[in-house]
Formats: sequence, C-alpha cells, structure tokens
Amino acid sequence: MPFVKISNMSDKRVGLLLDNLPELQLLKPALRLLADLQSALAELLPAQLNASTSASMVKAGELVLVADNSAVAAKLKQMAPRLVASLRQRGYDITGIRLQVQVRTRDNPLPHKQISLTPAARNAIESLSDQIKPSPLKDALRSLGRRGKAS
Repeated sequence: MPFVKISNMSDKRVGLLLDNLPELQLLKPALRLLADLQSALAELLPAQLNASTSASMVKAGELVLVADNSAVAAKLKQMAPRLVASLRQRGYDITGIRLQVQVRTRDNPLPHKQISLTPAARNAIESLSDQIKPSPLKDALRSLGRRGKAS
C-alpha cells in the first residue's frame, strides 16, 4: 500500500512508483518522514497557517518549512521554539526549524476587475473621442464610451 496520501490519481501513481521502482526505494523513508511531519504540523498549527505551510525537508535535524508568504514565515518564526519542543515530544529528532518563503500561485485567479462608468463619464469620453483624428486611441475611447450603455 502506498504511504503517500491518496487524494487523487497522481498521488496514487507516485505511491505505486515509489513502491515498485528499486531506484526510488531510498526516497521512501524521507518522504514518509515528511508526510508524518506534515500531519503533525496540521495538528500543531492553526488552520490558516497550516494551509500556507509545508514541510520541505529534514537535514541534520533541521526541519525546513516553506511558507507561502513573509507574514506566514514571520508567525512561524515566532512559533518555532514551541514547534520544535512539540515535535520532539512526539518523537521526532528535530533540533531546529529553518524557514523559506516560496510564493504559491493561486489555483483560482482573481476575477477581472469590471469598471462601471456613470452616464456623465461615458458622455465625456464619447465627446473626447469625437474631437480627435481617427486612430486606435479614438477607437478605444469610443469602445470605452459605449460600455454599459443600454442597447
């Protein structure tokens, strides 16, 4: 059975690869440790911080945590001594925490901003477009002036 949390098909494939390819067997203990540490952090951190934090690696007893932004990293830095103590109580051989900030791209991009012009603003823009020579600017102003007009 794969040790990787199976939440979708790609996770299942990764787990199967780790189980079946001899070349990847050395990765299993390290990945299992990271998965266990991530679970422990989920219990120790507030939900908002947990969603923005991931365990990256453990090297020479130092746990590397990746934060989505500097505000999360600052809070984790304040919590680091307590986190180390709690992880040690749970049996992990962690002697310190190092933080890295890595901005995560959003899965759901922000909606495009929609502007709304008042009738007076639309009239002023149309009036301006009537005063300039034919050009791409004139076309853009006319298009902007028509925006939001009842058809």
